[in-house]
Amino acid sequence: MPRKNTGPLAIFGIRIKSIAVVTIFLAALLAVVTRDEIGSLFAPRGAVEQMPQKQHERSGDERDIVVDEAMLSKAIENVKTEKLAEMERGDGSIPTDRFFYIVELVSGGDLEGVDLTIEPEQVIIVSEGGTRTTINRTDVKQIYRHKLPPSRKE
Repeated sequence: MPRKNTGPLAIFGIRIKSIAVVTIFLAALLAVVTRDEIGSLFAPRGAVEQMPQKQHERSGDERDIVVDEAMLSKAIENVKTEKLAEMERGDGSIPTDRFFYIVELVSGGDLEGVDLTIEPEQVIIVSEGGTRTTINRTDVKQIYRHKLPPSRKE
């Protein structure tokens, strides 16, 4: 006798398997998340919680810095002016990334170089010796870029 196919068991049109998965997820979530963390999720943005007075009274071993907005903005301005002065003097070491390029061609060959320029119709690669090679973009299969370590100043 053939069995009659019935739909999955459901409550209010929701499958029982889905209800069980959601219930297990919520139970695990409640086991991991504390009440304070749940409350902080629903706190309005920008609201600052006041710390209890007991936490402000600490032993002399811990050194906390209390900064207001005026002190913070002054410190930011000082850092900005120092950075600008350093950039104008040229004292700062500006990290330059060096790369080694391998251009794989459709024909099966490849070209290697230290400088690569991609233009709308062509690709220009410059080798370590200074040789410039120009290739049509349609002839390029793939371009690989490998980062080199920074150059040493002698």
